[in-house]
Amino acid sequence: MILSKPGHTKIYGHRGARGNLPENTLKGFKFLFENNISAYETDILISKDLVALIYHDFRLHPSITKTNDGEWVNDDIKIFDQTFEELSKFDISAIDKKSKYGKRFLKQIKLSKQKIPKLSELLELTAKNLSDNLVINLEIKSTPIEKNVTPNPIEMVKIIMGEVNKFDLNDKIIFSSFDWRILNEMKKSYPKISRAYLTSERKGKIYDKSPWLNFMPLYDSEINELPRLIKTLGGKAWHPKHIDINKETVKISHDVGLPVNVWTVNEEYEMLKMIDYGVDGIITDYPVRLKELCERKNIKWY
Repeated sequence: MILSKPGHTKIYGHRGARGNLPENTLKGFKFLFENNISAYETDILISKDLVALIYHDFRLHPSITKTNDGEWVNDDIKIFDQTFEELSKFDISAIDKKSKYGKRFLKQIKLSKQKIPKLSELLELTAKNLSDNLVINLEIKSTPIEKNVTPNPIEMVKIIMGEVNKFDLNDKIIFSSFDWRILNEMKKSYPKISRAYLTSERKGKIYDKSPWLNFMPLYDSEINELPRLIKTLGGKAWHPKHIDINKETVKISHDVGLPVNVWTVNEEYEMLKMIDYGVDGIITDYPVRLKELCERKNIKWY
């Protein structure tokens, strides 16, 4: 797995290609492969009957999920309270463009008959689209501050790896999470699996001995120290929110041998700024837009 390539920018499709097609759908991931995008970022949750599946929110999102009757969901429906069979009755083929969320993606194309995928279905699709530059960024959704929305970290890692190990893709996978308890458990149980540490300074998750950092002490209160901390934990990459970084923090990360992949970068001026900062990879809702920008500007990408 190539996480850093000198003079190149790695393009990651976010939740497939959320700006173009409904998020976390199998057709969204097929779109990436059809456009020669060889990396993606997606989200893993667990159903009531302990099936690993692809979905971002702990609860069914009312702007992207319809009932069998074709109505947008409006109940507080937790993923972890539903069996996978129950979840498979919901439709994620479109976005409600009248909603606040939907107005962010007015050009997203409506599909038909798209259901919440199992992790195994996505990995099966990916295994049919192998390439030297393939990177599978699986974000494990977990929280240290809310109970009963996922299994505990030990069980969650066990369930997910039970599916991953059915495929010959381990050397293409990097796991990420905002909940560093998950990454700590992954390190203990599966030390050979690559881990990326997600951070978001603006959401107040980053402070000394934060539960999101698995109560790890920062060297000081500056975000500049995060790459060094991640490196000491054995991380293979740092995944910060793009507005949290600058050239200095990227250099600090590179100085300790840690690639930087930023999220979620959608506007062209932001993409160019991140490339100027020297980031290794860009996670974007518009991977084809980034590819075309790179080609217009003679920027090397992979």
